[in-house]
Amino acid sequence: MPFTTILQKTWLRRLLWAALLLLVLGALAWQALPGVLKSQIQSRGTEALGRSVTLDAVEFKPLTLELTLSGLKVASADGKAPQLAVARVYADASIQSLWSMAPVLDAITLEQPQLSIAHSGDGHYDIDDLLQRFAPAPDAPPTAPARYSFYNLVLQDGVVDFVDHVAGAERQHSLRKLNVSLPFLSSLESQRDVTVQPHLAFELNGSAFDSAAQATPFAQVRKGEATLQITHLDVAPYLPYLSASLPVRLKAAVLDSSLKVSFEQAATNKLLVSGAFKLSGIKLSDKAGGELLSIASVQIVVKALRPLEQSLELESLEVNAPTLVV
Repeated sequence: MPFTTILQKTWLRRLLWAALLLLVLGALAWQALPGVLKSQIQSRGTEALGRSVTLDAVEFKPLTLELTLSGLKVASADGKAPQLAVARVYADASIQSLWSMAPVLDAITLEQPQLSIAHSGDGHYDIDDLLQRFAPAPDAPPTAPARYSFYNLVLQDGVVDFVDHVAGAERQHSLRKLNVSLPFLSSLESQRDVTVQPHLAFELNGSAFDSAAQATPFAQVRKGEATLQITHLDVAPYLPYLSASLPVRLKAAVLDSSLKVSFEQAATNKLLVSGAFKLSGIKLSDKAGGELLSIASVQIVVKALRPLEQSLELESLEVNAPTLVV
Protein backbone atom coordinates (compact mmCIF):
# COMPACT_ATOMS: atom_id res chain seq x y z
CA MET A 1 0.00 0.00 0.00
CA PRO A 2 1.45 3.42 -0.92
CA PHE A 3 2.75 5.51 1.97
CA THR A 4 0.48 8.47 1.05
CA THR A 5 -2.61 6.26 1.25
CA ILE A 6 -1.58 5.02 4.70
CA LEU A 7 -0.96 8.58 5.82
CA GLN A 8 -4.35 9.70 4.52
CA LYS A 9 -6.08 6.88 6.36
CA THR A 10 -4.21 7.74 9.57
CA TRP A 11 -5.32 11.37 9.42
CA LEU A 12 -8.84 10.29 8.56
CA ARG A 13 -8.96 8.02 11.61
CA ARG A 14 -7.61 10.84 13.78
CA LEU A 15 -10.20 13.21 12.39
CA LEU A 16 -13.01 10.74 13.06
CA TRP A 17 -11.74 10.13 16.61
CA ALA A 18 -11.53 13.87 17.21
CA ALA A 19 -15.07 14.37 15.92
CA LEU A 20 -16.31 11.51 18.11
CA LEU A 21 -14.51 12.98 21.11
CA LEU A 22 -16.13 16.37 20.50
CA LEU A 23 -19.55 14.74 20.27
CA VAL A 24 -18.97 12.88 23.55
CA LEU A 25 -17.74 16.05 25.28
CA GLY A 26 -20.71 17.99 23.87
CA ALA A 27 -23.13 15.35 25.14
CA LEU A 28 -21.51 15.38 28.57
CA ALA A 29 -21.63 19.19 28.66
CA TRP A 30 -25.26 19.10 27.60
CA GLN A 31 -26.02 16.77 30.50
CA ALA A 32 -23.90 18.63 33.06
CA LEU A 33 -24.65 22.23 32.04
CA PRO A 34 -28.21 22.39 33.47
CA GLY A 35 -26.89 21.33 36.88
CA VAL A 36 -24.12 23.94 36.72
CA LEU A 37 -26.57 26.63 35.64
CA LYS A 38 -28.98 25.70 38.42
CA SER A 39 -26.26 25.91 41.04
CA GLN A 40 -24.92 29.23 39.71
CA ILE A 41 -28.35 30.85 39.43
CA GLN A 42 -29.25 29.84 42.98
CA SER A 43 -25.93 30.88 44.54
CA ARG A 44 -25.43 34.11 42.59
CA GLY A 45 -29.11 35.06 42.88
CA THR A 46 -29.03 34.54 46.65
CA GLU A 47 -25.86 36.60 46.92
CA ALA A 48 -27.22 39.44 44.75
CA LEU A 49 -30.63 39.69 46.45
CA GLY A 50 -29.75 38.79 50.01
CA ARG A 51 -32.74 36.43 49.77
CA SER A 52 -32.86 32.68 49.25
CA VAL A 53 -33.27 31.89 45.52
CA THR A 54 -34.24 28.32 44.58
CA LEU A 55 -35.00 26.44 41.36
CA ASP A 56 -36.71 23.12 40.72
CA ALA A 57 -35.14 22.45 37.32
CA VAL A 58 -33.10 24.00 34.49
CA GLU A 59 -33.22 22.98 30.84
CA PHE A 60 -30.80 24.36 28.24
CA LYS A 61 -30.55 23.62 24.52
CA PRO A 62 -27.09 24.71 23.35
CA LEU A 63 -27.86 24.39 19.64
CA THR A 64 -30.83 26.78 19.77
CA LEU A 65 -29.75 28.75 22.90
CA GLU A 66 -33.11 28.11 24.60
CA LEU A 67 -33.19 28.28 28.40
CA THR A 68 -36.09 27.14 30.60
CA LEU A 69 -36.24 27.62 34.37
CA SER A 70 -38.93 25.74 36.30
CA GLY A 71 -40.10 26.48 39.84
CA LEU A 72 -38.20 29.73 40.43
CA LYS A 73 -38.73 31.10 43.97
CA VAL A 74 -37.38 34.13 45.81
CA ALA A 75 -37.95 34.01 49.56
CA SER A 76 -39.34 36.79 51.72
CA ALA A 77 -37.03 38.76 54.01
CA ASP A 78 -37.76 36.45 56.94
CA GLY A 79 -37.45 33.35 54.74
CA LYS A 80 -40.82 31.96 55.85
CA ALA A 81 -42.59 32.12 52.47
CA PRO A 82 -41.86 32.95 48.82
CA GLN A 83 -42.05 36.64 47.99
CA LEU A 84 -41.98 35.76 44.29
CA ALA A 85 -42.69 32.44 42.60
CA VAL A 86 -42.67 31.76 38.85
CA ALA A 87 -43.83 28.42 37.50
CA ARG A 88 -41.80 28.68 34.28
CA VAL A 89 -39.37 31.12 32.69
CA TYR A 90 -38.52 30.61 29.02
CA ALA A 91 -35.87 32.60 27.13
CA ASP A 92 -34.80 32.15 23.52
CA ALA A 93 -31.44 33.86 23.05
CA SER A 94 -30.03 34.97 19.71
CA ILE A 95 -26.47 34.40 18.51
CA GLN A 96 -26.50 38.13 17.75
CA SER A 97 -25.87 38.68 21.47
CA LEU A 98 -22.20 37.76 20.88
CA TRP A 99 -21.30 40.50 18.41
CA SER A 100 -23.73 43.02 19.90
CA MET A 101 -22.07 42.57 23.31
CA ALA A 102 -25.57 42.87 24.81
CA PRO A 103 -28.44 40.44 25.46
CA VAL A 104 -30.61 39.88 22.39
CA LEU A 105 -33.57 37.60 23.06
CA ASP A 106 -36.08 36.48 20.45
CA ALA A 107 -38.65 35.49 23.09
CA ILE A 108 -39.24 35.75 26.85
CA THR A 109 -42.18 34.05 28.59
CA LEU A 110 -43.14 34.13 32.27
CA GLU A 111 -45.82 31.65 33.26
CA GLN A 112 -47.88 31.99 36.45
CA PRO A 113 -45.75 34.52 38.35
CA GLN A 114 -47.02 35.15 41.89
CA LEU A 115 -45.89 38.22 43.85
CA SER A 116 -46.78 39.16 47.44
CA ILE A 117 -46.15 42.66 48.84
CA ALA A 118 -47.09 44.15 52.21
CA HIS A 119 -47.15 47.77 53.37
CA SER A 120 -46.49 47.96 57.09
CA GLY A 121 -47.31 51.68 57.35
CA ASP A 122 -45.39 54.95 57.31
CA GLY A 123 -44.15 54.23 53.81
CA HIS A 124 -42.36 50.99 54.74
CA TYR A 125 -42.72 47.82 52.67
CA ASP A 126 -41.49 44.27 53.07
CA ILE A 127 -39.22 44.77 50.05
CA ASP A 128 -37.36 47.76 51.53
CA ASP A 129 -34.19 45.66 51.81
CA LEU A 130 -34.23 45.03 48.05
CA LEU A 131 -34.89 48.69 47.27
CA GLN A 132 -31.98 49.76 49.46
CA ARG A 133 -29.69 47.09 48.03
CA PHE A 134 -30.21 48.26 44.44
CA ALA A 135 -30.51 51.99 45.10
CA PRO A 136 -27.57 53.88 43.55
CA ALA A 137 -25.26 55.74 45.90
CA PRO A 138 -25.97 59.49 46.13
CA ASP A 139 -22.48 60.34 44.88
CA ALA A 140 -22.40 57.63 42.20
CA PRO A 141 -21.57 58.91 38.69
CA PRO A 142 -24.25 58.49 36.03
CA THR A 143 -24.10 55.17 34.23
CA ALA A 144 -24.47 54.55 30.52
CA PRO A 145 -27.91 53.44 29.32
CA ALA A 146 -28.39 49.68 29.37
CA ARG A 147 -27.94 47.88 26.06
CA TYR A 148 -30.52 45.18 25.34
CA SER A 149 -32.97 43.91 22.74
CA PHE A 150 -35.94 41.82 23.91
CA TYR A 151 -38.66 40.57 21.55
CA ASN A 152 -41.97 38.75 21.99
CA LEU A 153 -42.36 39.32 25.74
CA VAL A 154 -45.27 37.42 27.27
CA LEU A 155 -46.52 37.20 30.88
CA GLN A 156 -49.29 34.67 31.50
CA ASP A 157 -51.69 34.24 34.44
CA GLY A 158 -49.90 36.58 36.83
CA VAL A 159 -51.03 37.09 40.44
CA VAL A 160 -50.23 39.97 42.81
CA ASP A 161 -51.41 40.15 46.44
CA PHE A 162 -50.99 43.47 48.23
CA VAL A 163 -51.71 43.90 51.94
CA ASP A 164 -51.89 47.52 53.11
CA HIS A 165 -51.73 48.42 56.81
CA VAL A 166 -52.88 52.01 57.28
CA ALA A 167 -54.13 53.66 60.48
CA GLY A 168 -54.50 50.33 62.25
CA ALA A 169 -56.62 48.83 59.48
CA GLU A 170 -55.67 46.10 57.03
CA ARG A 171 -56.78 46.40 53.43
CA GLN A 172 -56.19 43.62 50.92
CA HIS A 173 -55.97 44.14 47.17
CA SER A 174 -55.68 41.32 44.66
CA LEU A 175 -54.61 41.30 41.03
CA ARG A 176 -55.58 38.16 39.15
CA LYS A 177 -55.39 36.81 35.58
CA LEU A 178 -52.66 39.27 34.63
CA ASN A 179 -51.73 38.78 30.97
CA VAL A 180 -49.27 41.06 29.20
CA SER A 181 -47.86 40.84 25.68
CA LEU A 182 -45.27 43.23 24.25
CA PRO A 183 -43.76 42.95 20.74
CA PHE A 184 -40.40 44.33 21.83
CA LEU A 185 -38.38 46.41 24.28
CA SER A 186 -35.07 47.41 22.77
CA SER A 187 -32.32 49.99 23.04
CA LEU A 188 -30.44 48.50 20.07
CA GLU A 189 -31.03 48.82 16.36
CA SER A 190 -32.01 45.19 15.98
CA GLN A 191 -35.13 43.94 14.24
CA ARG A 192 -36.26 40.40 14.93
CA ASP A 193 -39.40 38.47 13.99
CA VAL A 194 -42.38 39.76 15.99
CA THR A 195 -45.15 37.23 16.69
CA VAL A 196 -47.18 38.89 19.49
CA GLN A 197 -49.53 41.87 19.54
CA PRO A 198 -49.60 44.39 22.41
CA HIS A 199 -52.11 43.26 25.02
CA LEU A 200 -52.94 43.92 28.66
CA ALA A 201 -55.66 42.19 30.66
CA PHE A 202 -56.23 41.58 34.38
CA GLU A 203 -58.78 41.45 37.20
CA LEU A 204 -58.26 43.99 39.99
CA ASN A 205 -60.27 43.28 43.14
CA GLY A 206 -62.80 41.39 41.04
CA SER A 207 -63.12 44.02 38.28
CA ALA A 208 -62.01 43.06 34.78
CA PHE A 209 -59.70 45.12 32.56
CA ASP A 210 -58.87 44.26 28.98
CA SER A 211 -56.95 46.08 26.29
CA ALA A 212 -55.43 45.41 22.91
CA ALA A 213 -53.37 47.42 20.46
CA GLN A 214 -52.23 47.25 16.87
CA ALA A 215 -49.53 49.46 15.46
CA THR A 216 -47.05 49.83 12.61
CA PRO A 217 -43.90 51.04 14.44
CA PHE A 218 -41.50 50.46 11.55
CA ALA A 219 -43.54 52.19 8.86
CA GLN A 220 -42.52 55.57 7.55
CA VAL A 221 -45.79 56.89 8.99
CA ARG A 222 -46.24 55.34 12.43
CA LYS A 223 -49.84 54.77 13.37
CA GLY A 224 -51.99 52.40 15.32
CA GLU A 225 -55.02 51.83 17.51
CA ALA A 226 -55.46 50.71 21.10
CA THR A 227 -58.61 49.70 22.95
CA LEU A 228 -59.31 49.59 26.68
CA GLN A 229 -62.25 47.79 28.27
CA ILE A 230 -63.18 48.25 31.95
CA THR A 231 -66.06 46.16 33.27
CA HIS A 232 -67.85 46.89 36.57
CA LEU A 233 -65.00 48.56 38.44
CA ASP A 234 -66.23 49.10 41.99
CA VAL A 235 -64.45 52.13 43.46
CA ALA A 236 -65.24 51.13 47.08
CA PRO A 237 -61.80 49.53 47.79
CA TYR A 238 -60.05 52.77 46.81
CA LEU A 239 -62.23 55.32 48.67
CA PRO A 240 -60.18 55.19 51.92
CA TYR A 241 -57.23 56.61 49.96
CA LEU A 242 -59.09 59.85 49.17
CA SER A 243 -58.08 62.85 51.24
CA ALA A 244 -60.21 63.45 54.35
CA SER A 245 -60.02 67.21 53.69
CA LEU A 246 -62.26 67.04 50.62
CA PRO A 247 -65.50 69.02 51.10
CA VAL A 248 -67.47 66.30 49.28
CA ARG A 249 -66.84 62.60 49.70
CA LEU A 250 -67.55 59.89 47.20
CA LYS A 251 -69.27 56.97 48.94
CA ALA A 252 -70.01 54.60 46.05
CA ALA A 253 -69.74 54.26 42.28
CA VAL A 254 -69.17 51.60 39.61
CA LEU A 255 -67.26 52.37 36.40
CA ASP A 256 -67.66 50.81 32.95
CA SER A 257 -65.79 52.11 29.92
CA SER A 258 -64.89 51.22 26.36
CA LEU A 259 -62.26 53.46 24.78
CA LYS A 260 -60.35 53.51 21.52
CA VAL A 261 -57.14 55.51 21.09
CA SER A 262 -55.91 56.21 17.56
CA PHE A 263 -52.50 57.75 16.97
CA GLU A 264 -50.41 58.77 13.99
CA GLN A 265 -46.84 60.02 14.08
CA ALA A 266 -45.77 61.81 10.92
CA ALA A 267 -44.97 65.43 10.11
CA THR A 268 -47.84 66.36 12.44
CA ASN A 269 -48.62 64.12 15.41
CA LYS A 270 -52.27 63.18 15.81
CA LEU A 271 -53.99 61.62 18.82
CA LEU A 272 -57.69 60.79 18.88
CA VAL A 273 -59.66 59.28 21.77
CA SER A 274 -63.24 58.08 21.39
CA GLY A 275 -65.60 55.82 23.31
CA ALA A 276 -67.97 55.76 26.25
CA PHE A 277 -67.83 56.08 30.06
CA LYS A 278 -70.57 55.00 32.44
CA LEU A 279 -70.71 55.59 36.20
CA SER A 280 -73.49 53.78 38.06
CA GLY A 281 -74.75 53.94 41.64
CA ILE A 282 -73.07 57.24 42.43
CA LYS A 283 -73.41 58.42 46.03
CA LEU A 284 -71.85 61.59 47.48
CA SER A 285 -71.91 62.80 51.08
CA ASP A 286 -70.81 65.94 52.90
CA LYS A 287 -67.90 66.02 55.36
CA ALA A 288 -70.18 65.05 58.23
CA GLY A 289 -71.28 61.92 56.37
CA GLY A 290 -74.76 63.18 55.53
CA GLU A 291 -76.35 62.24 52.22
CA LEU A 292 -75.75 64.92 49.60
CA LEU A 293 -76.26 63.56 46.08
CA SER A 294 -77.16 60.26 44.47
CA ILE A 295 -77.30 59.50 40.75
CA ALA A 296 -78.48 56.26 39.20
CA SER A 297 -76.06 56.61 36.30
CA VAL A 298 -74.05 59.06 34.21
CA GLN A 299 -73.11 58.06 30.69
CA ILE A 300 -70.79 60.05 28.44
CA VAL A 301 -70.11 59.20 24.81
CA VAL A 302 -66.99 60.92 23.50
CA LYS A 303 -67.07 61.41 19.76
CA ALA A 304 -63.61 62.92 19.46
CA LEU A 305 -61.09 63.98 22.08
CA ARG A 306 -57.92 65.48 20.55
CA PRO A 307 -55.60 66.29 23.49
CA LEU A 308 -52.83 67.69 21.28
CA GLU A 309 -55.27 70.15 19.76
CA GLN A 310 -57.15 70.80 23.04
CA SER A 311 -60.40 69.80 21.38
CA LEU A 312 -63.34 67.81 22.81
CA GLU A 313 -66.50 66.80 20.99
CA LEU A 314 -69.22 64.93 22.92
CA GLU A 315 -71.77 62.81 21.17
CA SER A 316 -74.07 62.54 24.18
CA LEU A 317 -74.29 63.13 27.95
CA GLU A 318 -77.00 61.35 29.92
CA VAL A 319 -77.73 61.74 33.65
CA ASN A 320 -80.34 59.40 35.13
CA ALA A 321 -82.31 59.93 38.34
CA PRO A 322 -80.21 62.55 40.17
CA THR A 323 -81.36 63.26 43.73
CA LEU A 324 -79.93 66.25 45.64
CA VAL A 325 -80.40 66.67 49.40
CA VAL A 326 -80.03 70.26 50.68
